[in-house]
Amino acid sequence: MSKRRFEMYHYRQALARMRQGDSDRDIGRSRLMGRKKAAQLRKLAAKQGWLMPETALPDDAQLAEVLATDATLPARCVSTLEPWREEIAGWVAAGITGARIHQALRERHGYQGSYSAVYRMLRAIEGARPPEVPMRLVGQNRQTSLTN
Repeated sequence: MSKRRFEMYHYRQALARMRQGDSDRDIGRSRLMGRKKAAQLRKLAAKQGWLMPETALPDDAQLAEVLATDATLPARCVSTLEPWREEIAGWVAAGITGARIHQALRERHGYQGSYSAVYRMLRAIEGARPPEVPMRLVGQNRQTSLTN
């Protein structure tokens, strides 16, 4: 259920169930939304005062406005190897293996990170390089040396 798209009626129905006393676990069990998402909605609804039975449920426009402004973006993950990216890129260009790069980082810089972090950095560096594309040579003489 990760990356699932929620429509406004999902939020409204979850809010109605929260006002009736259903727990986040009950809402998760009904497959309306996950427990974590329900907990986030409950926290937001409590802050807005939507869980009190004497207040009316918010309309779709108000709900969309509050949900859009409360959208939290995930923190960007910065590699612990970022200070040495240029040095690592030079080693990759020289053909040094990832295990040797990890060992050199430990010896030279006192790096405490894992080999997996080095591997991810190597993948990022390889992905940033343009691919080697073979070029077709078209000339007058199209015969190959296979016949000789």
